[in-house]
Amino acid sequence: MAPVTIEKYVNQNEPHLVSNQLATIPFGEYIFRRLLSIGTKSVFGVPGDFNLSLLEYLYSPNVESAGLRWVGTCNELNAAYAADGYSRYSNKIGCLITTYGVGELSALNGIAGSFAENVKVLHIVGVAKSIDSRSNNFKERNLHHLVPQVHNSNFKGPNHKVYHDMVKDRVACSVAYLEDIETACVQVDNVIRDIFKYSKPGYIFVPADFADMSVAADNLVKVPHISQQDCITYPPEVQLLDIIDKITSWMYSSKTPAILGDVLTDRYGVSNILNELIYTTKIWNFSTVMGKSVIDESNPTYMGQYNGKEGLKQVYKHFESCDLVLHFGVDINEINNGHYTFTYKPNAKIIQFHPEYIRFVDTKYGDEQMFEGVNFVPVLKELYKLIDVARLSLQYDSNVTSYTNETMQIEDLTDDQSSIITQAHLQKVMPGFLNPGDVVVCETGSFQFSVRDFAFPTQLKYISQGFFLSIGMALPAALGVGIAMQDYSNAHINGSNVKEDYKPRLILFEGDGAAQMTIQELSTILKCNVPLEIIIWNNNGYTIERAIMGPTRSYNDIMSWKWTKLFEAFGDFDGKHTSSTLIEFPSKLALKLKELKNSARRNQIELLEVKLGVLDFPEQLKCMVEAAALKRNKK
Repeated sequence: MAPVTIEKYVNQNEPHLVSNQLATIPFGEYIFRRLLSIGTKSVFGVPGDFNLSLLEYLYSPNVESAGLRWVGTCNELNAAYAADGYSRYSNKIGCLITTYGVGELSALNGIAGSFAENVKVLHIVGVAKSIDSRSNNFKERNLHHLVPQVHNSNFKGPNHKVYHDMVKDRVACSVAYLEDIETACVQVDNVIRDIFKYSKPGYIFVPADFADMSVAADNLVKVPHISQQDCITYPPEVQLLDIIDKITSWMYSSKTPAILGDVLTDRYGVSNILNELIYTTKIWNFSTVMGKSVIDESNPTYMGQYNGKEGLKQVYKHFESCDLVLHFGVDINEINNGHYTFTYKPNAKIIQFHPEYIRFVDTKYGDEQMFEGVNFVPVLKELYKLIDVARLSLQYDSNVTSYTNETMQIEDLTDDQSSIITQAHLQKVMPGFLNPGDVVVCETGSFQFSVRDFAFPTQLKYISQGFFLSIGMALPAALGVGIAMQDYSNAHINGSNVKEDYKPRLILFEGDGAAQMTIQELSTILKCNVPLEIIIWNNNGYTIERAIMGPTRSYNDIMSWKWTKLFEAFGDFDGKHTSSTLIEFPSKLALKLKELKNSARRNQIELLEVKLGVLDFPEQLKCMVEAAALKRNKK
């Protein structure tokens, strides 16, 4: 069906929206207008024969003029990582588009990571034409990009939805394989709503001939915008007030309450409200591994990152003195819970705030009450509105001071007088490298364990894959973060604690082994003019794996690269847009860090290759490895 021109129906103020219910538009254009209406301004991916007809609509006048941008990546896995980073920074839906089979399977690991860590990603896959799939003989055809049957594939047709079946109810909260153009728009909108509601990836499989088919634009008129807040179910007022009454009664009777800020607080866009609650009540507060930077760590009652017995002794000592724990955005897993070593003060009370429940646990009496089907977002908002600070009776130990980089207690840091750069040295100097309002992306690796115990400056946004831990993810994720920072300038900054004219830096901490997996996306970062400070920790291989097993085994070795020469190969042939520096000694590192911290120039890519010892591990990584080994031995 030929597309219908709808220029006369375009709303001049918002050209990506349609202002006449009788208008019809090509379905390809509908998809991209819907993306714009939910706040997605950039799309990542790789072209392929099954998605080309859809990609053409990126250049239709009403989509292109509205500013939707195509960011082509070097491969589909990196597109998934970039979409993940885009969502983590912006709290919008990150989108990638791939082709049937070869493209979507390449992206699957990235989507699985987004699912595991509750990141809002929409994966659009171009599939075979619907006109073909409806024909009888098509069912017997072994289509390219499709895996055939295990046996008798010359006589027995394949499952043309095999990849749909792989992801449905496994790495996606919502999946739509479009087969009827009459219901396609509704299906698209439903997947988007589910992604917002559950904060997990969703899939839309689009037949190659659907892009050119005409659809009614009614949905864009009736629902011009969809946001996450629109997709959250609010409990009845009576139930909500009952929950608030129980929370506040426990808070008013507590002498040493604690707020634990976890990752889902960020995913559901209420970190600012949690911080307002903290500043208002002055309750001791802690972060989790995955909730790092959810809480403003410069606040006067911040007590550090709690990770059970795998965290710092000074932190868990204070946490385990609290008689009430309000755990906001709770996400329970092996890494986030210190290999399940979370412990509480005897007879403590615990309240868990989750998107699907509010859970009250009274350990003294062994009582538990669960309010299922209640999202914690309206509960947190109402709690902040109704809390009577005058009724709090806080009685913390007056000798305890807040957690800062100066009060951080790690034994290895005290005697570090080395003439070479060590992990202990980095833990002393790197926190001071960061400015209020900066954005930090950290790769899975040994240095990631050091960052856990930094006390970040105010309004710093930290992004890292804390649970799925796929090495190589952070570099292409930084591309997505950088694109999101272009689309949503300073979106992570709330309040006036950052200088008005300060341009936040995007900083990537990257390991050499991890970088070799996804390094080609540096060329896309260069192409898209994403200013970046990337620090490559060169310790000659997979040091985090050496810490676990095989410290001298060849399987943990990698080929040495000339890291400072990369950008010449990746497109900056004359060195106008990048600067690369090799750093081997603490004195040179100090000078370079000071230069970058105070520089007013924020329009280049700076690469620092920092030499580290092959077997130099942070103290926190040693603790995690020892704890995991102990659990294995017990078994």
